[in-house]
Amino acid sequence: MNGELDLELYTISIIGLNNALENPKRDSFEEITANFQELYADIINDLNLDEIQFNDYYLFFENGKNVFPQYIETLKEIKNEEIADCLDSLIGIFENLNKIAEAFPSHKEMIK
Repeated sequence: MNGELDLELYTISIIGLNNALENPKRDSFEEITANFQELYADIINDLNLDEIQFNDYYLFFENGKNVFPQYIETLKEIKNEEIADCLDSLIGIFENLNKIAEAFPSHKEMIK
């Protein structure tokens, strides 16, 4: 990306995931997995840049501290062999995002 979080891709991915959780189908989960892999790769690239829009990422990761563990649990509860590889990938992405969220500086730390 360019040091800024792609909120549009994140929103599309979350909406798609929520819809797919109601009716799990392989093609939906493949698309969602690809979206989250792209989002995760962009985040990693952005966080390695010299200039980062920390305000975007601060809010994203503060929210993520609450929602990522919930998605991890929900995805782990799904027992569907047809989409097992997509589920494993999504769980891994959310676990990685959650690790980053937990390590991301708090608002107080960023002000210092």
